[in-house]
Amino acid sequence: MKTTNVKHALLLLAGVAIAACGTVDRKEPDHGAPEANAGKGRETREARTQKPGAPVKVEGKLATSSAALVVAFGEDASDVTVEVWGVDGLVVTSEKEPVQGQRFARGEKVDVDVSFTAPATRADLAVRVRGTFGGRVRERVQSFTVNAGAPSATPAPGEVKMGPDGKPVRVMRGE
Repeated sequence: MKTTNVKHALLLLAGVAIAACGTVDRKEPDHGAPEANAGKGRETREARTQKPGAPVKVEGKLATSSAALVVAFGEDASDVTVEVWGVDGLVVTSEKEPVQGQRFARGEKVDVDVSFTAPATRADLAVRVRGTFGGRVRERVQSFTVNAGAPSATPAPGEVKMGPDGKPVRVMRGE
């Protein structure tokens, strides 16, 4: 009698466990950029993993000590701020926030001129566009490399060795 009760309890427990392990439909992320999916039949991996950013496009032309940036707006935006800063030794010498609290219409473009002092090594000019788009505060950060052919100011971690196929491989030490 006790053995039968134990068997019934185990079967009941197994049934509950199987029912609890049912399949769950995978939720598709709704944060992919619309422009990444435009004209495509199915989502790409980049679209699924892209951060939800501001619907802006930042293009830039770099010179020795300046950059001419163009920010194009994909949606109406208010309270827009454009901020610029240097990375790896690049120092911005012009206004750090050339655009502050402005409003832009969809399709509108704004020119931003940036002056900087760049080191002899590779460095980056970073740009952040932040504003309210469709009632939500969103931002996009993008960087532009200055002296791209020069070596980096900081060496990459690890040691470079030749792999079995003759290609260089960076070997990192375990911690």
